[in-house]
Amino acid sequence: MMSASRCATFVAVPLMCLASSAQALNWQAAPLYETLELKSGFQPDPHQITLSAGGSTAASEAGPNCSGFVNGDKPDLDINFQAGQFPLTIYVESEADTTLVVYDAEGNWHCNDDYSTVGGTNPALQWSSPTSGNYNIWVGTYTPGEMPQSTVKISERDPEWVGMSSASSSNTVTRSSSGIEWGDNTSQWANDGECDDPRFSGEGTHSLNVDEDRYHDAADCQRLYEQGQIVLASNADTISSASDIQWGDNTSQWSNDGECDDPRFAGPGVNATNLAEDRYHDATDCQRLYEQGQIYLQ
Repeated sequence: MMSASRCATFVAVPLMCLASSAQALNWQAAPLYETLELKSGFQPDPHQITLSAGGSTAASEAGPNCSGFVNGDKPDLDINFQAGQFPLTIYVESEADTTLVVYDAEGNWHCNDDYSTVGGTNPALQWSSPTSGNYNIWVGTYTPGEMPQSTVKISERDPEWVGMSSASSSNTVTRSSSGIEWGDNTSQWANDGECDDPRFSGEGTHSLNVDEDRYHDAADCQRLYEQGQIVLASNADTISSASDIQWGDNTSQWSNDGECDDPRFAGPGVNATNLAEDRYHDATDCQRLYEQGQIYLQ
């Protein structure tokens, strides 16, 4: 289950911590198994290696949101990766309940336990715009000294179990994300496995999301929305729904043009030069865009 703690107070989401937060896992040591040399476009995709997971060092030494026990003396694997235009995904498949720790090419620690309901207890981490360089990988277990056989897979696509149909997995809900403005991945908490956009609510979001991350955690939020783990907050019970907002009428000269021209609102669906005289006078556009998550009340 996703943790609710943070690397710092009042800022969003935990699975990524600064390298300075912990150094107990020796990322500088030669890996226990192998150093992989991979260039974007590599084949086969996924590239995979089988190893024995676990160790005696608490993964939490890498950060408060890291779970399980790993080999603290050295990484299991290193990847020297030359990035291209595709994302980088590192994930684990095992019959055991495993965890994943990665020290990335920019010096950040990332951790994951259970990536999604479809993947069961398999962990995964994904970078939508990876940096070229060295990635150090540890695979953990919840019992110290337990060494179950596990397969680490490196891909430029989502994990193979993402996108499985309901016929192959009854534990996931897939929903269309069309019509929602997802934004970009410029939040410092992007690609950590949780949705850090305060427009959303649900088990896949963090409880302390901040407004500055609105529209800036696109990959995480879209994936979790499609899996049914989050909803737009405008559709949740936690805040007012669209029916509670006084929309007004359509007497603005700019009504029904596909943009919200009411200056009470902000977001990607709002015209940048809205006028006070159009307040409450672009009801249809603004209500539609609000329900799609493309605007919000200021």
